[in-house]
Amino acid sequence: MNNEAGADSIPVQLMRGCLVASIQVDLTEQVLKRFRQELLERIGSARVHGVVLDVSGVDVMDSADFETLKTTMSMASVMGASPVIVGLKPGIVSALVDLDVDTRGVRAALNLDDALEWLGAAESSTATADPAVIRDTHARHP
Repeated sequence: MNNEAGADSIPVQLMRGCLVASIQVDLTEQVLKRFRQELLERIGSARVHGVVLDVSGVDVMDSADFETLKTTMSMASVMGASPVIVGLKPGIVSALVDLDVDTRGVRAALNLDDALEWLGAAESSTATADPAVIRDTHARHP
């Protein structure tokens, strides 16, 4: 992989008072370390109330990658930004559970809209729902 000129960078955008990181690259220790540093700097300078890690572009995630993301989410929380992870693929979730990875404390939503809705509600201090049980209310069932 070419690490020059941000080839493996993770774009982070400000949306509704939250930072949204869209992870569309292969996860490596170097990529995750650089991402953590950049994300924490952005949290400090942007004064956001939430962080959404969108991993829908990640096809393979091992327990070490997940633990690194979980630690990054914990750091974001300490800085005052509520973290939510979205887009976990069923195969990744299954593998993490099979590997007995500790997922306690991880807030997850099905998609970006659900995460932003929950974070907006949490910001207004009216939310009582656990984001891990957010359901896609816009989905049509046959």
